[in-house]
Amino acid sequence: MNIHAENQTLRPTMLVITGMTCGSCAPAVQRVLSRVSGVKSTIVDFELRIAIVTGSAAPPKLIAAVEAAGYGASVADAIEAVESGASVEDQSAIVRREQ
Repeated sequence: MNIHAENQTLRPTMLVITGMTCGSCAPAVQRVLSRVSGVKSTIVDFELRIAIVTGSAAPPKLIAAVEAAGYGASVADAIEAVESGASVEDQSAIVRREQ
């Protein structure tokens, strides 16, 4: 197995999620994202308003799934990632814990 190729397909994507109004919204968004083809793992944090998705699914597919569920989503840029408090190392640690 080519480990390098596997790591390329299992890249983490951080999304900024809008429209979550309570703690029950995060599990709903997580369920929607987990059903997208190519998603290996997903974590949604209500307080930080972010989702970290690992897998081969393209960001536009992830965003479309979230929007179809009635929420908003966009790919987090570097500034949003830092402001959320989730560093790249934090993202990687979350993904490793979920696996």
